[in-house]
Amino acid sequence: MLDQITYNRTDKRYEWTDPQSGEILTAPSKQKHMLFKTAVAMLDPDLYQVAVNMIDQHPQLERVVWKAVELVTENRVDVFDIPTGNILAMVDSSDGYGRYAVSFDDGYHTCQCEHWTSFSAPLIESGARVCKHVAAVWLWQMTRQDNF
Repeated sequence: MLDQITYNRTDKRYEWTDPQSGEILTAPSKQKHMLFKTAVAMLDPDLYQVAVNMIDQHPQLERVVWKAVELVTENRVDVFDIPTGNILAMVDSSDGYGRYAVSFDDGYHTCQCEHWTSFSAPLIESGARVCKHVAAVWLWQMTRQDNF
């Protein structure tokens, strides 16, 4: 979805065409993130609402959550129907150069990424660290998983 947002150098603005209506939405230079949020709200209102709710509950996760939304919308999250050991999912890196295992260890989700392993991922009130890969798995589970 993010790759469908283009920059018009002449008008100095970002543009995105809604695939359903053909309407062209725009955002000023340096406001690509606002256009992305609008596109997500239009195309995947459930994902948008879960992301907003997560941010409302944990404001320190805002940047991480929107990066996670990007991973979910680009289908870069593979959650296993049956976990392999304690590995719940594999999530692609943002730069496309690897994948990270998201596991469930001792009551917390863990990740192999540098952000999580270096202790720089934000903490939530429960004491859990949340990188974009962990957040992507949570978003996927809340919006994509079939619960029967």
